[in-house]
Amino acid sequence: PRERGLSGAPLTLVAALSRSGDRQQQLRIAQVYWRLTAAQAAYHWALEERDLVERYMQGHAESPAASSARSAAAANVRDAQLEVAEAQQQLGDLVGTVAGELPLSVDRPHVGSYTTLFEQLFSGRQAPPRIRLIHRTLPIRRQAIDAHGAAIVATLDAVEATGDEFAAGGQGLTTLLMLFDRLHDERRQFMAAVRAYNDSIAEYLFAIATPGTSDEVLVSRLILTTPTSTRPDLSPGGRSAPPASPETGPPRTFDATPPAGSGEQPTVADPATEPRTSNYQPADVDALLANGGGMYQGLIDLHPPARVQKLAGLLHWYRAAPSDLDRRTELADCLRDVAISERLAVLTAYWRACEAAALQQLLSDEVEQLNALAPVLSALGDRPEMAAAGVRFQAARRQVRAQALEAQLALVDAEFELTQVARGRLEDPWLLPATPPQAGRYVVSQSDTGAVRRAGEAVSSRHVELQARADAVLQADRLRASLGGDAAPFAGEPHAADAPGEMTSLDRAIWAIDHQSRQSQAFLHNLTEYNGAIARYALAHLPAGISSEDLVKKLVVVRNAPGA
Repeated sequence: PRERGLSGAPLTLVAALSRSGDRQQQLRIAQVYWRLTAAQAAYHWALEERDLVERYMQGHAESPAASSARSAAAANVRDAQLEVAEAQQQLGDLVGTVAGELPLSVDRPHVGSYTTLFEQLFSGRQAPPRIRLIHRTLPIRRQAIDAHGAAIVATLDAVEATGDEFAAGGQGLTTLLMLFDRLHDERRQFMAAVRAYNDSIAEYLFAIATPGTSDEVLVSRLILTTPTSTRPDLSPGGRSAPPASPETGPPRTFDATPPAGSGEQPTVADPATEPRTSNYQPADVDALLANGGGMYQGLIDLHPPARVQKLAGLLHWYRAAPSDLDRRTELADCLRDVAISERLAVLTAYWRACEAAALQQLLSDEVEQLNALAPVLSALGDRPEMAAAGVRFQAARRQVRAQALEAQLALVDAEFELTQVARGRLEDPWLLPATPPQAGRYVVSQSDTGAVRRAGEAVSSRHVELQARADAVLQADRLRASLGGDAAPFAGEPHAADAPGEMTSLDRAIWAIDHQSRQSQAFLHNLTEYNGAIARYALAHLPAGISSEDLVKKLVVVRNAPGA
């Protein structure tokens, strides 16, 4: 806490919790404490990233790109300082000052696995919904932390390898700058994952803790505290001792495996083993994709509205069987038992869950697309310049695998919300959408007036947006296919058309895969917004007493000319 410009008084978590005897207030204190911890980590990382930029940009003072990188790194440090100050003030408002100074956190968050004892605690009583959700997501959050951590290490290796190449020959500036950005983003995602994990642990623990539990015991269950003899000396004037090492200190992980037969442990699939979208096209689209180009190139010649429908159908082609924790459910079934006033909430949750399921598949496909480039490295691995390219390739794969775990978390959250609003039982498998969203051009009435007319205009505008986004996906797919083909002959050298210092063809192929994935994610989000607009219009336009079956027919059945 005393390093490099952060001012404040060190405060342990147990000391922070002791400032209040109210459990809800203590939960708030713990969560703000972790916000401050994350902000401090981000600050120190921002300083390190600024040093990295300075290290590798030496001798390039006149380069606009290098100047931009320096300015961005300096701005990131300033942003991180402000975040620390805001978190300090928030914690200070909750616990007061320490010796007249705002606090700085000193306890490390927990990043090992965590035993919830859910089955034992709730064997004879109903578990609160949030507690059930936390129990189910904690193991995935732990894996996400590990995945982001591995991605950070791999990206740091890539920065070093690429930076050394750049320093030696002046080649690869664009690639190096991209890696700086990826390192910054990956570290932020890592700390967000750590913070979310510890916030969830705190919420779970404070919900199950028995009255009278001491603050010391609570902290010992929030994080793995060390014995007094090995704790840092935080007394006035004291010097902080180094933390206990993993070899000499207490173990920092618990066994998180629930009792046999509990059925509560989520199965996290390895994204690298998931099949690709291109292997699972619906039969009527096979001919469109037989031209040997990208996955979606056969859709380019279609009329724009039909193109949107086909692309949406491919991205929402549910090919993985649900686990024992999920149950495929049609939209009409979700609407059947809810009040008319709750229909919009169900529709909103349903389409969000659709998007989350499609996103998980999309990221699995992205991992597989990256894996398809591995033979390039194998074929050209003996070339000296392939060493740095291989390190960057491994970093890209680890980054996407971490994203895939985040997508799995988002899907579990979406299933939880859908099950709740649809009046499902959380003790049963959670609801997973089976009805794909509407992607056709939805025809609205021209006789509507007032708010209903404006809702109809929003539907039409959303579909125009969707057509533009579909075109962006198809063009990104074409670019990815072309650069993937270029990767093999030019993997270790700058592309023939590149200016000196630009990316190698392998890096361009990796970038193109990421670019297509981002455009596809935006398409999925726009599709969700489109269906939300349709839902708001239909509920305003149609009779309030319409049955759930008839409502679904009006929502997801295309009501326009064939081919449009």
